[in-house]
Amino acid sequence: MEGELLGARYRLVRCLGVGGMGEAWEARDETLDRQVAVKVISLLAGGGSRGDEARARFLREARITARLQHPYVVTVHDLGQSDTESGTVPFLVMELVRGEGLEAKLRQGSVNLAEAAQWGAQICEALGDAHAHGFMHRDIKPSNVLVTPDGTVKVLDFGVARAADPYATADRLTQTGFIVGTPPYMAPEQARGYPEPSSDLYALGCLLFELVTGRLPFQAPDSVGYLTAHLSQQPPAPSSVAANVPPAWDALLLRLLRKDPAERYGSAADVARALRELADAPEHEPVVTERLPEESSSFETRSTSKKAEAAGSWIAVAVWFLVVLVAATVTTVNIDDVADGRDVASGAGAVAVATGGLIVWFALRARPAWRARLASPIRFLLPTIVFSPYAVVFVTGLADEASTGRTDWDYWLTEGVVSTLILGSLLVVAASLTSRTGRGTRGIGYLLVGVNVGSVAGAVSGHLWVQYITPHWVPSAVSVSAVALYCTREITTRRAGSAARPGRPAANDL
Repeated sequence: MEGELLGARYRLVRCLGVGGMGEAWEARDETLDRQVAVKVISLLAGGGSRGDEARARFLREARITARLQHPYVVTVHDLGQSDTESGTVPFLVMELVRGEGLEAKLRQGSVNLAEAAQWGAQICEALGDAHAHGFMHRDIKPSNVLVTPDGTVKVLDFGVARAADPYATADRLTQTGFIVGTPPYMAPEQARGYPEPSSDLYALGCLLFELVTGRLPFQAPDSVGYLTAHLSQQPPAPSSVAANVPPAWDALLLRLLRKDPAERYGSAADVARALRELADAPEHEPVVTERLPEESSSFETRSTSKKAEAAGSWIAVAVWFLVVLVAATVTTVNIDDVADGRDVASGAGAVAVATGGLIVWFALRARPAWRARLASPIRFLLPTIVFSPYAVVFVTGLADEASTGRTDWDYWLTEGVVSTLILGSLLVVAASLTSRTGRGTRGIGYLLVGVNVGSVAGAVSGHLWVQYITPHWVPSAVSVSAVALYCTREITTRRAGSAARPGRPAANDL
């Protein structure tokens, strides 16, 4: 194709690279007499009505993407299609950037932590601007990022992966036979065909992991292996792969690589701020990036974050004090009127558990890498704590009757087991909620909320079929707490889902 004239205007000079969708060329704009870069999408070459339709859709959607104007995004000058030896092909004309791709930097092994943080922050600024305008990149990887001689990043191919997908539709981003994106850098939700802005942040996490360690977070022999790993495997801590990686980098990268989009950073602006702090910090004094709130806005200050941390610590201490107060009260009252030491033992056990929990709380706050690894299972901690008083009452009552040999099994199998299943199911659903939870699961949660409310009413009035074990006030209080926990988590996860999709249009989302 060298020397070929595209669109009666752009003369191809030399090939800059070949990828899955086509070739990149240095070309001469013979109308304006300047050098440009031309991306020839040979994937969509060919004739027939299907090929014409795919090219028309590519040009339509590429025209929308070309509206992006940002210092860290390669500018698109023109687009069109031209007849070549391989058939009619669409092409994009962009500014010609002099520099090296990140894949070349990786081959040279010349990337240090400060450079990785600086480049990552610039990529995030480009992504943040695109997300604010309703666009996603969908294919962040080293070959789509250029670094100019002065250290400035230029991101290539915004929306090209989506636009070049010959099988994409308005309501489904990929169909059988075509994967939008590059498997080694693909977020789990994107591998399932439902990318969102946070998917670009996951891909950035893979890219940064590779920059600071020299290898990808997952190793696989083929595309299927990579997709399987992204869907099912947990990434290793970067410090376990390469020496001299500070804990702050572990925290940042493991957060970017979480499977659940809602558990990553709230926006590209948050990641950019964290990376700039890493770039400015001495390597022996790493910045604790995990302290950033998950859903913080790009305008929040560091002082706001510190206030939130202090508030969280005070709440933890207040909860501990409340547990101690309740345990002391229960021990003093001696609920079962039997002076056998069980009340004292129960109170002491509750205080010991609360104290251990408080110690773990402060330990996790001081070690963000631990928090990154425990982010998913820790969702079940609060429901477990809420359920514990009910379990203690249930087990204690059953043990008391079993010791006398006169156990009322009808009572324990109905009011005990049934109410336990109802309450336990609500708490499990509450802990499992994420921003991507479907309507069916949320509907089941609301149904369980209704049943638990009915159970409380039954425990009070004694007229409904689902009644709690005695003393009624304990399981009733636990049930009310479970309902409050579910509703709070429901609202929080829905808001997180909305915040992760800023300005997302239905059909023109690139």
